[in-house]
Amino acid sequence: MGEISNFLLKDTNMAYATAGFTLLSAFLFFLTSALYYNYRKSRQLPYNGLKFTTKNITYIAMMVAVSVSITVVISMTLPVTVFPPIRIAFSGIMIKITGMFFGPIVGFIVGIVTEGLCIIFIPSYIHIAYLFVAISFGFWAGIMSYTTKLKGKNKWWTFSLINLYTIIFTAVMWAITINSDQKDAVFFGINIPAKLVPSMFLIMMGATLIMVWIFSFVLIGLKKGKWLEIILPIVLLCVVTETLATILLASWGDSEIFGIPDYQGGYSSMVIVRLLQTPVKIAFNATVLSTVFYVMRPILKK
Repeated sequence: MGEISNFLLKDTNMAYATAGFTLLSAFLFFLTSALYYNYRKSRQLPYNGLKFTTKNITYIAMMVAVSVSITVVISMTLPVTVFPPIRIAFSGIMIKITGMFFGPIVGFIVGIVTEGLCIIFIPSYIHIAYLFVAISFGFWAGIMSYTTKLKGKNKWWTFSLINLYTIIFTAVMWAITINSDQKDAVFFGINIPAKLVPSMFLIMMGATLIMVWIFSFVLIGLKKGKWLEIILPIVLLCVVTETLATILLASWGDSEIFGIPDYQGGYSSMVIVRLLQTPVKIAFNATVLSTVFYVMRPILKK
């Protein structure tokens, strides 16, 4: 286990592994979808999946245009948003929403197109890591969108998935970091002992779970449990994208843009910085996405 941990934590190998996992998952999903479509067609059975009708293509183009336009306007108002870590946070909102409404395939495509257009219209640092982040936002949002079909008592399956995923991710990262020979990270002069990193994963992800539990049962106590049918899938989406895309992938681009050398932690130091933001960012993103999703659902479902 120690050799695997050291390999993953060396340079940006963890980011490469995460990008490979996302691309492999996307390929398997596309292949499965194509086989399912051909099977239904050969048996002359109706296909209930996504269809690229004129209406759907128009909606998808509109979502891309809105995402790019908002990002461009914000970058002109607040110049700091030209930095990719901040830019991807704004453009990522509509990418995730598109994935939630139209599924993984469209989310994947919109992630590529949106990031490509943002690079063209917003001169800034260019790094392939943020392209993978945009792809991950769209694809994983589409995968998580299937949980929106869980209504009534079935919504607690989504709640269980949030807990299960968070526990598995935390256990994997704890096992990787505790069995490594990683050196201490230094970020802006602050020394971060390597032996504290496993505990930081436990604390931050544990705080995230506690927050989800408290919020869920507060809504139940207020007799607003119906809201959980919308909020829980979005919380699941935020947890998955925050861990896979933001913490493990975006840190790759961050470390190279900020020029953090390997002897000061490099990639690992940015993983820690983003990890510390996780509970707050998940709460903020879930609030924003729930609001946008609630407003746009009547429009896109007509």
